[in-house]
Amino acid sequence: MLIALGLSAEISYLSADQKVYENKCGRCHSLKEPDRYGKKEWKRNVERMAQRAGLTQEEISSIIKLNTK
Repeated sequence: MLIALGLSAEISYLSADQKVYENKCGRCHSLKEPDRYGKKEWKRNVERMAQRAGLTQEEISSIIKLNTK
C-alpha cells in the first residue's frame, strides 16, 4: 500500500506538460531531458513528430514549454 501511495504522489507531482510528453512521446521512443536541446531544436523536433504522436496544437505548445534554455 505504501508503494501505491508513493507512486500516486510521484504521478501527481508531474506537471500537465510532463504528462503529455511522457504519454504521447514516450509511447514510441525514450524521452529526452528537457535541457538536452535548445528552444529552436525542441520546437523543430516536436513539430516534426506531432502528427505521428497525435499531438494537438495545445499539446505541442505545452511540450515545447518544458525546455528551460
